[in-house]
Amino acid sequence: MSVIAKHVPGEEISIRDVFSMMLEAMGPSHWWPAESRFEIMVGAVLTQNTAWGNVARSLDALKQARVLEPDAMLSLDPGDLQELIRPSGFQKNKSRALHDLCAWYGDRCGFRPEGAEGIEDEELRSELLSVFGVGGETADDLLLYVFDREAFIADTYARRLFGFLGQDVPKGYEAFRNRMLPEVRSYAFTVVELQEFHGLIDQYGKSHRSPETMKDSFLGSYAARFGVISG
Repeated sequence: MSVIAKHVPGEEISIRDVFSMMLEAMGPSHWWPAESRFEIMVGAVLTQNTAWGNVARSLDALKQARVLEPDAMLSLDPGDLQELIRPSGFQKNKSRALHDLCAWYGDRCGFRPEGAEGIEDEELRSELLSVFGVGGETADDLLLYVFDREAFIADTYARRLFGFLGQDVPKGYEAFRNRMLPEVRSYAFTVVELQEFHGLIDQYGKSHRSPETMKDSFLGSYAARFGVISG
C-alpha cells in the first residue's frame, strides 16, 4: 500500500488553481487516447490492474481482428476474446466484463453514447456499477470520457497528489470521490476540464513518484485549500 506523503503547507491554493498551474506547466495531456468512444469503453475495462502499454497491445490486437465494435465483440467466442486481450491480464474476468458491458450498452443505449441522454448522472453510474467487472473508477472513467458526464477520477495518482498537498485523504475510492466532487462542483469545472484534469494528474503522478520529486516540482511549495471559494 502506498504512503500518502504530506509536506509542510505553504501558500494555499484552490483546486481550480491546482488545475490551472498543472495545465500551464505541463500543457494539454490529450487524454484519453482513442479513435472512438467504444475504444475508450474497452480501454477503461482493460486498464484495471495493468499498465497502459499492455492495454495498447490488447487494443491493437482487437483492431487487427476487426472486433473493436460492440456488436462484433458480443458475437465473439469468449475464448477468442480472452486470447486477444491476454496482454492486459485477468483475461477471463475482463472478457466477461466486456461482454456484459457491451450487452448493457446495446440494450440501454443502442450502442450510442447519446442513447443515455435521458438517464440522470447518478442513475447512469449505478447502472454501470451493476455491470460485472465495473467498479467505481471504471464507472467514472466511462461517465467522464464516454458519456460526457461530470466525474472526478479518484485514482491512486489523485490520492497521492492531494495527500501531498496537505489534504486528509479518506480511505477507499468512494469516500475520496465523495470528498472531491463538491470541490469540483464549487468551482464549476466543465466536463472538458475534468477530462483534462484527470489526464494531467496521471501524467504528473507518473513523472513525480516520490515526495522528493513532488517537493521539487512546480507544486512543491503549495497546499490545497478545500471548502473555500475564492473571489
